[in-house]
Amino acid sequence: MIRKIAIIASAMSCLTLGLISASGAGAAPAQHVLTEEGNVGVTFTQNFNPFNSNSLAGQMSIKSLTYEPLFEFDFLKANTQYPWLATAYKWTNGGRTITFTIRNGVKWSDGQMLTPADVAYTFNLIGQNPAANYSGVPQMTNAATVKGDTVSLNFASPAYQDIVAIAGSTLIVPEHLWSRVSNPAKAVITNPIGTGPYVLKSYSSQLVTYKANPHYWGGMPAATQVNIPSYSSNAAATTALANGQLDWAGNDIANIKSVFVNKNPKTNHYYFAGGNTVTLMFNVNYGALGDPIVRAAISAGINRAELGVKAESGYELPATSSSGLILPNQASFLSPKAKNDLSPTSNPSKVASLLSSDGYTKNSSGMWVRNGQEISFNIEDPTAYSDYYAGAQLIANSLQAVGINATVDGVQASQWYSDLAAGTFQSAIHWGAGGANPFQQYQNWLDYNTFVAPNPKSASGDFGRYKSVAAQTAIKKLETTSPLDTKAVNSAVQVLGSILTNQVPVAPLLYGADWNVYSTAHFTGWVTAANPYMDPSPSDPALPIILMHLKVVK
Repeated sequence: MIRKIAIIASAMSCLTLGLISASGAGAAPAQHVLTEEGNVGVTFTQNFNPFNSNSLAGQMSIKSLTYEPLFEFDFLKANTQYPWLATAYKWTNGGRTITFTIRNGVKWSDGQMLTPADVAYTFNLIGQNPAANYSGVPQMTNAATVKGDTVSLNFASPAYQDIVAIAGSTLIVPEHLWSRVSNPAKAVITNPIGTGPYVLKSYSSQLVTYKANPHYWGGMPAATQVNIPSYSSNAAATTALANGQLDWAGNDIANIKSVFVNKNPKTNHYYFAGGNTVTLMFNVNYGALGDPIVRAAISAGINRAELGVKAESGYELPATSSSGLILPNQASFLSPKAKNDLSPTSNPSKVASLLSSDGYTKNSSGMWVRNGQEISFNIEDPTAYSDYYAGAQLIANSLQAVGINATVDGVQASQWYSDLAAGTFQSAIHWGAGGANPFQQYQNWLDYNTFVAPNPKSASGDFGRYKSVAAQTAIKKLETTSPLDTKAVNSAVQVLGSILTNQVPVAPLLYGADWNVYSTAHFTGWVTAANPYMDPSPSDPALPIILMHLKVVK
């Protein structure tokens, strides 16, 4: 499974590359077709709304084929960013104001010019419609303002740490079309118009196709067409990959060397960069899961090493710190107290110590109970996400062995997304938000005010509904601290890490891979370990920059 981001969450695509050429007098220009399978197990519906995480474009992580951000950020290399629809930005007013210089000469795919007013309109739309704020932009104090080729946003408090949400995750939409939309978070968009490298060509319940945007400011992409088929599961995608039908995959492919690389080592490759922290996410409003000591005991009962080997084919390493930091990437922020404090294997004695101290005893069946009630919950994950579904089964087995009644609820991917957004799940395995700094993941896990309060039935973060004054205060402290003040940043991060350690709103499991399986048979220019110019997964918002790096093999 691709680990995106959401935000979002998440994050999740596989790309099939094919080469179709024409020859002879009067033949049409060569067409270089790239087919992208954005996510497995998703039921196709004709909705490409970028403000709705549950739209087809959101679930398939293909929004940025059409819509683009102001900047692209490389999470694999600190402080690496690329001007995109904006060419520059500047913080003033102590981090409360950010001013973007908007790129000239950009057109929407319908031929109209992108203007700074469109950028201002997009941020004003989000500010006026909290349910549409999928990227977590902080609340503005007034409307965005335009002056010449610049747009300024004003916030109530310093928003330095929100730069990725503001500039890298918010996708810009055209005012001349969206001003007619009455409910942007719920609108059904069947014909998306954006500045991106592709425009929608056709839709069916089994296949969506895009063609190159003739007005694209970045020029003609190497792939002149993108196809997006429906796959029911990771297994189906793996079969397609093994048969040579997929050349760029963004999900977990078991036995990748034997099923793909060894078939043609000259062209078939993979690069799994560690880009997020995968967690067991708890709905803290469900039964015994509302007790932080119970959550800590559950975390202690998990065999993380087994998860990495059996569920993730050894591609993801066990999480070693309860802080949730991505290690070793973010080791400089780590408190010594949270270093290597997670056991790679199940720790029955710690489980017993925690639960005994919390008033639990074992019943005749060997299950932990208090006041006659067992600790009982399910782990809800899509059966189509074979790695997560296998991981859920392994976690349930290890917890049953230490007296905690955990079971598995396999569901359709669409139901899983809906249940997470609505908070109608008990627990679930979920990728972390990753990010250029720890703020992104902590905000996504802990920021009730941003992700839940505006629209409790359709949250795009803090899915477990963890609500804490201390967490909100710490998030605000980190959010408002200048990145140049290293000591203050580290202090704020460690406070948030201690909340994860002591309150366990999520239990870190693994360091999630940014899945990237690719072929150089038809295209070169992919992200590699030697050239990590972007998060390598075929996922929003990285699609435009990766696709524009590709070159056709001649």
